[in-house]
Amino acid sequence: MQVPFSKPFLRGDEGQAVADVIATGWVSQGPRVREFEAAFAERVGAPDAVATTSCTTALQLALHASGVGSGDEVIVPSMSFIATANAVWQNGATPVFADIDPRTYNLDPAAAESAISERTKAIMPVHQMGLPADMDAFFTLADRYGLTIVEDAACAIGASYRGPPIGSLGPLACFSLHPRKVKG
Repeated sequence: MQVPFSKPFLRGDEGQAVADVIATGWVSQGPRVREFEAAFAERVGAPDAVATTSCTTALQLALHASGVGSGDEVIVPSMSFIATANAVWQNGATPVFADIDPRTYNLDPAAAESAISERTKAIMPVHQMGLPADMDAFFTLADRYGLTIVEDAACAIGASYRGPPIGSLGPLACFSLHPRKVKG
């Protein structure tokens, strides 16, 4: 007997929607994917969105697009799913673990600042369990040290930070559509 970790809520018309996409011959790209990307961008307040296979893939691509590579360091929280650090490693960079704030479980901005070195290229705050990280503090650090911010927003669909939705704050936020993630 299997016990599902997270049972998805389905309305009943998903099968027909999938059949409609298959009938177009576009199963991994095409107009329906672009429609989804536009709707998702609107939902999270971003100017655009790119669908990938997972948040891990999105994080790796966001770091790559930011120029993160061999010899670079990316500050990540000491408590997160392994995908956060794996995305850094996939770019040949080194994840540097910094402490979290025990009240929010998010990367502590002071700990992140203490971890900055001459090799630091980016900071990757994770919005743990849909709880927004202190983005004002991270954007201040990014400006002060010339760093990129890549948000791991895997669990933050529907979350907001001081009003605006997560996804609208900075240039790069990566989400997950895995059924166990928090959805708003």
